[in-house]
Amino acid sequence: MNTSDLRLALPAAGCWAASAAALAAPIAVNVALAGVLAVVGCAVAAWGWRESESKREWAVTIAAACGVTAASAVAVTLRIVAVDAAPIRAAEGKPVVELEVTGDPKYLPHSQMLLPVKIRTLSGRNQRPVAAQLAATAGPVDPLPGERYRVRVRARPPKPGPSNRLSAARLSAVGELRLVRGPPWWQSVAGRVRERLRDISALSLPERAAGLLPGLVLGDTSGLDQETSDNFRAAGLSHLVAVSGSNFALVCGAVILGIRMTGASAKTVVVLGAFTIVGFVILVRPTDSVLRAAVMGSVGLAAGLGSRRAQALPALGTAVIIVVLLWPQMALSPGFALSVAATLGLVLWAVPIRRALVRRGLPEWLATLAAMTLAAQILTTPLLVLITDTVNVLAVPANLLAVPVVGMAGLLGTAAAVIGALGPRYGPGGVLAEFLIRAAGPPTRWLIVVADWLGAPGWASITIPAWFGFVLILVTGACWGIWHVRRVAGDDRPVVPVWHHGKGE
Repeated sequence: MNTSDLRLALPAAGCWAASAAALAAPIAVNVALAGVLAVVGCAVAAWGWRESESKREWAVTIAAACGVTAASAVAVTLRIVAVDAAPIRAAEGKPVVELEVTGDPKYLPHSQMLLPVKIRTLSGRNQRPVAAQLAATAGPVDPLPGERYRVRVRARPPKPGPSNRLSAARLSAVGELRLVRGPPWWQSVAGRVRERLRDISALSLPERAAGLLPGLVLGDTSGLDQETSDNFRAAGLSHLVAVSGSNFALVCGAVILGIRMTGASAKTVVVLGAFTIVGFVILVRPTDSVLRAAVMGSVGLAAGLGSRRAQALPALGTAVIIVVLLWPQMALSPGFALSVAATLGLVLWAVPIRRALVRRGLPEWLATLAAMTLAAQILTTPLLVLITDTVNVLAVPANLLAVPVVGMAGLLGTAAAVIGALGPRYGPGGVLAEFLIRAAGPPTRWLIVVADWLGAPGWASITIPAWFGFVLILVTGACWGIWHVRRVAGDDRPVVPVWHHGKGE
């Protein structure tokens, strides 16, 4: 793996920063920023065309970064303009709207729920779909993504702040939700899988483990009790119930490896791997870390189709650019930032840390686990301090104790979720799924024990000023920059490799 390939680092960082800034800045500033970046990019490209090859490489990189950054600013600005012009903004009284559900409901006290939706029609008139949030009374059945409802609402402006810039309104239902159209078949299948896993887990495991396993497998935390949730957060294990990139890599990697073992051709592996990636995203819902991991996995599959070796840093850069361009709100998402930071830490430092630990006499398997845990914590810890003003004191030992069993629980639980949805509840599929869930019980209960041991103490999380996290990020970046420059200088290779195939490797 060539981690010195930084071709997409600057464009990805620029795209991310421009999207975040565009969500916070006035439209006129966004337009001016995009114009300046476009002019600078063209000027740098023209200058580099007349210079030597080494300078041309830098010019191409900077011009590409300017172009991608300008494109992201324009894309966000166009979305903001569309949201500001949405008819719901000027609606009076209590209009009737037709809504399409876009995510899972968030349940509140007093049988209330918050539902992410898109407004399709207003008072019977079609309009361009815009995002909104609906507050309504929870029903006996969970709404599924893709379902359409008609309801009379009271509309209010969205909450102020950049994170709500792409939301058109806050809606409150003043009547019953009337189903207009059911979900597409794939969402019905995903809903059945999730529901069946919850039901079989509740019958096969103790209460706390039954609430945790669907979270570990599908990110479904609807049955997770508050004590377990708090302890996981305090112990630095909350990423385990958020379907992180590691869950994605584990499940999709196992499926793709199984396909390869059958002797299938490269194209067959890519096609079936793509179906696996899409199916897993639908099943677990497109959360921040899942989107990032899905795009990275797709880049790897595309590289495999072209018989080229996938590289982690270019794949991560591509994932950041695609996700931020398609879903600009991710630029301000803490979950996305933590997912990218953890992946970057693994790419940059997992191998050097493992080698250093092995040289000091640590067994290979233990050095690998420790290196993965430490590498992921290097960047995520300063970010967590910056975001939450807290630091998980026992996060490293907690993750070291959790990592050996997470894969076992995840694979067994995923197999049980898929098999259990086949046929009737007490048919052969249900019986086999119950057996698999019972087998996943010991590792699931072990995770609860680890969280209780290392998350319950009051000093497991301590408060630290946010500025300290910013300082940690700067120091970490400076140390890596110095180390990287020295390593590349020692290898006598350019920091930014050439764009032509076969060079700079």
